[in-house]
Amino acid sequence: MLKYLRLFLVEPIRFHFWGSLGIVLAVSAALAVRITDRRGFADGELHRDVMERWGAPIQQPMPSVRYVPAGTVFNALAPLPLIRQDVTVDAAMNYRKRGLVYFSGFDFRFAGDYATENPFDRDVDVAFVFPISLQKNKVLLSELSFAVNGARAPVELGRDGDKLLWTGRLRPKEKLSFRVAFKGRGLDAFTYAMDPQAAVRNVSLAVEIRGGDNFDYADGVVPATSVERSGDVTRLRWRFDSLESGIPVGVVLPSESSFDAIIATFVGRSWAGFLLFFAGLVALCLHHGRPPRIFESYLFAAAYALFFVLVAYLAAYLHFYAAWALALSITGGLVCGYAALLLPSGAWRAVAGLVIGCLAVPTLAVILQGFTGLIYTLEALALLAALMVASARPEGLRVLASLGLVAEPKEAGHVA
Repeated sequence: MLKYLRLFLVEPIRFHFWGSLGIVLAVSAALAVRITDRRGFADGELHRDVMERWGAPIQQPMPSVRYVPAGTVFNALAPLPLIRQDVTVDAAMNYRKRGLVYFSGFDFRFAGDYATENPFDRDVDVAFVFPISLQKNKVLLSELSFAVNGARAPVELGRDGDKLLWTGRLRPKEKLSFRVAFKGRGLDAFTYAMDPQAAVRNVSLAVEIRGGDNFDYADGVVPATSVERSGDVTRLRWRFDSLESGIPVGVVLPSESSFDAIIATFVGRSWAGFLLFFAGLVALCLHHGRPPRIFESYLFAAAYALFFVLVAYLAAYLHFYAAWALALSITGGLVCGYAALLLPSGAWRAVAGLVIGCLAVPTLAVILQGFTGLIYTLEALALLAALMVASARPEGLRVLASLGLVAEPKEAGHVA
């Protein structure tokens, strides 16, 4: 029991482990604080900047129809229900990168076909109002088109430019159809809100999303009645014979991985990989008969910690996966090159294996979230196999003997 206590309490001091671990933890803590600050910045000023440049979450209210008896002044309007709504939205993801964050920008084309009917036995004057946010869609608003009963109609915007307005007269039992189409640019979500003051009947909304499939629904939004996926195209459809007034439908559009969250996970798990990395380095040095000096241990630890700093800052200028590969190559080359200077020829290959097993594989497991458990299991299996082989060979027994765990082997060869 005493030898095992000595292994965990005394030997780490002998090989300068605590100072080396302190370097990794200090870098990790500083980087974690930086990432947290960057997340807050992304959620605040950066997010507002992206909205100003590329649009905001689209909140598109359904149009409304109001009426008064023919010849009456439009000062006591009553709602006239739409008897049909057929809306299609074609959205193509156009992700916008700022720092480590990818925002879910999208370009879309909206097309809505609507119909109403005069249910009375007298003429009525109607006003068709379609809300439009110029601030959200002004970049592509020139493609706004409007048709009444299949005939192109002039576009008349309200005084504040926030709605399309059409007025006309309907005879008894006469039906009227409208078509509104425009292009726009949005961010994060598209929501279609029902008129809270009118009955909602025969609603059909179809949203086609190209460029991602991890969509979601916001709180209080009615989910799609059918979903179809084909490659990177997702088709959602809402179809209702009737729906409660004021209830919204819509979708939170696909988002790419938030790479700052992945890096934060890298940093949070860095200490675990470092334990194996450092233990492997010490075992390799003992195998070659030269325990690591204090400055050598600290330099190896600093190089290990440098990987996480490089990933974080390179990812602000490169795609994350390219930044990860480049940081791994730089760090691995630095560690292997230093090992080649300190240890006998060929020892750098073992150090390269440590870099792969203790740095590349654990961070890859974070990136490939659907395979994390499998990757960790396979790595643990490989480590167990390596330990079994090493403990059965004279070289491995000599390393254990230098730690005081077993007696010094008397002869080279496999033990009986």
